[in-house]
Amino acid sequence: MSVLALVAGFLPSAHADDPVQTDRKGTKSLESPVEETMWQFAIMGDRTGGPAEGIEILAQAVEEVNLVDPDLTMTVGDLIQGYNGRTQWLIQADQFHRTMNQLTSSWYPVAGNHDIYWRGSEPPDGEHESDYEQHFGPLWYWFEHKGCGFIILYTDEGNPVTGKKNFGDPACQEFSTEQLNWLDGVLEKTSALQSVFVFVHHPRWIATNYKGGHWDVVHQKLVKSGNVSSVFGGHIHRLHYGGNRDGIEYHALATTGGHRSRDFQGAGWIHHWNLVTVRPSGVEMAVVPVGSLLDPRQFTPERRALTDRLLKDDLVRFTSRAPIPSQPVEGVEVMLELKNPVDRLLRVHLSSLDGRISFPSPEVILAPGTRKSQKVSVQFDSLVLSGAVPAPVLDVSLQFDDKSSRPVDVPARRISIPFDHDHWVARRAAGGHLVLGGGEFVKVDSSRVPLAQGAFTVEGWVQSSDFSGRRPFIAKTEQSEYGLFLTEGVASFWLHLDGKYHVIESKGAKLQPDRWHHVAGQFDGSEIGIYLDGILVGKKAAAGQRTLNKLPLIVGGDPDQNGRGVDTLIGKIDGVRISSTARYGVDPFIAEVDPEVDEETLYQLSFDCALAGMVQVERGSGQMPTVGQLVGAGRCEEGAAVPSRTLEQ
Repeated sequence: MSVLALVAGFLPSAHADDPVQTDRKGTKSLESPVEETMWQFAIMGDRTGGPAEGIEILAQAVEEVNLVDPDLTMTVGDLIQGYNGRTQWLIQADQFHRTMNQLTSSWYPVAGNHDIYWRGSEPPDGEHESDYEQHFGPLWYWFEHKGCGFIILYTDEGNPVTGKKNFGDPACQEFSTEQLNWLDGVLEKTSALQSVFVFVHHPRWIATNYKGGHWDVVHQKLVKSGNVSSVFGGHIHRLHYGGNRDGIEYHALATTGGHRSRDFQGAGWIHHWNLVTVRPSGVEMAVVPVGSLLDPRQFTPERRALTDRLLKDDLVRFTSRAPIPSQPVEGVEVMLELKNPVDRLLRVHLSSLDGRISFPSPEVILAPGTRKSQKVSVQFDSLVLSGAVPAPVLDVSLQFDDKSSRPVDVPARRISIPFDHDHWVARRAAGGHLVLGGGEFVKVDSSRVPLAQGAFTVEGWVQSSDFSGRRPFIAKTEQSEYGLFLTEGVASFWLHLDGKYHVIESKGAKLQPDRWHHVAGQFDGSEIGIYLDGILVGKKAAAGQRTLNKLPLIVGGDPDQNGRGVDTLIGKIDGVRISSTARYGVDPFIAEVDPEVDEETLYQLSFDCALAGMVQVERGSGQMPTVGQLVGAGRCEEGAAVPSRTLEQ
């Protein structure tokens, strides 16, 4: 049998009675959905014990429940903060009602200790029980919906002798005979229903929490009925699955706006609501974190345009530069401008992870179409000035409200402090040099080191204990431009002219480990040459136009195609200079360390010091200095290169 025939044998054909119809031939048949009735209800967790804004979390949960549109919504108690007298209790009850009444379907209360316990003088009998039943509903009750029963029990009856209410006291944790007798009657009435769901506030099946609760008595009643599917509780403010006991699943919900001991969703401390799906074949449920459901109708072209605008970089920018001090100092002021270009109120949050940037307020509120300027203060301590830690950055996050007043976060951005290097005194009397420990390098943007076509010289001082392998020294190479290499201790100069590299190596002279050496490569328009410690050690004819790139100049490595330094050097570097002329001839010369900038100097790096993760790049012809970035943990140390004159022949 051919492979084609074998494959065709596995492809079912579509028939007129197939559930999914198509005019495509030889395709796999698709199964029809299971025709089973299904409906859903939601459950809210505890509201109380948290901050006042917890009511806003509940309101957001209400919006999300409406998106799913279940048949009904249940609670598990602790609806209000409570623990007060009647006046405050009524105010809080009204607030809860106004929030929950935004649901598009019916909701049902469960009484919790915060809803019942009285605080203040002259508590009435039962404390707030009468208030609760007048404004919320019965302390215990049941109802039927779509062939299923919902039983709500009351777990704060208190001590049957003294009337004391204290859920932590075992004597206050039993159900009354009255309520248990009522439960027996309800379980008999609901015995023929498909499923029964039980709701309480205190999860008394957690025996370590309720030593006097005698939940086993209730459990056996539920088991005997034969159709109780699940029991739901709250109070502990943390998700807890009590397992499946005799066919009954036990669930304790966490919070929907209430107090959380920790913000740790994976451990059960979470603001959420539960969604329960009921089918004849069984019951399934899911925990839905508040904030995880969105209304797709909000993502209009107007919303897309608004958010795209808020992603632009010009909303938060510095309008002045921070002058670089030569000594540690606090309170260098920089002006920050904040702009709101959209028709919504915009909240801007400012933060500094290392604490080196301070501002008048961590939050700035901008009305639509407005902008504000404010001063921020930058701290330049010794670690920043030495380059031992990164330069301070400002973290900025934005937030606006959607049409339902739900806050929407815009991705955070990081804004670098702009530095004024124009008057930076980077030279030190004792000199200095760059120390690289591997994986570190100095990067100078291509725009800051322009080099015209024609003659030029690139040179610098280097010391290393290991020249094995590929060792770029100063390079802008990537199938273009130029570079000095020290591979296996052999100095070489690479220059890309008219589409190909011209390479000249030192002849018979090698760099010695742990000694300072001066290396120079130059092009005079007709030939290239390589110099080691002031001696011409190789030259060859070369002419043409230099092939250009926009990659950075790398000191201590060479750039890959993304501008990242690779094959980095381990050692010390000093006195890197690029000149717009062929400085040297055939005669030996005495190389200088960090000479003064002259008219032929295009740029020079003395590495006397690093400030805020930068090194100074001096420029000739009266141009102001620029900077290069010190990438990694490299550093500048005091003391200039010490020339060595001995070459290994």
